Amino acid sequence: MNITDLRDEIVSSDAKAAFDTIVDGFSAQADLSMNAHEQGFLNSLRIYRGGDYCFSAVPNDEWVLAYIRKPELRRGKLTPDSVLAVFPDARVTRQGEITLRIRDAATAGRWLDMIRAAG
Repeated sequence: MNITDLRDEIVSSDAKAAFDTIVDGFSAQADLSMNAHEQGFLNSLRIYRGGDYCFSAVPNDEWVLAYIRKPELRRGKLTPDSVLAVFPDARVTRQGEITLRIRDAATAGRWLDMIRAAG
């Protein structure tokens, strides 16, 4: 499993563009690394800050489900309230993580801008 395999799971051209934007955006950040992860039927792009698993992107036919994971939230620079203020469609999971269905490159770019601004 590699990043291209993850992209191939997406049907919508807009969602593929969103995935590409996410991959390019996280690749450009020197303090982050990423890898494709295969786990049963739920394959994902895992993004790490050092050894902490901070973000992920899960491909779907029509969107990319973006996550802000607990290790990133514990840093305190992104909070559920601050994310929901920018993305009212985002959800907080029962585990206390934040998800957003990203359907296009413009939304993916705004998501990355928010993450970069939080430092």
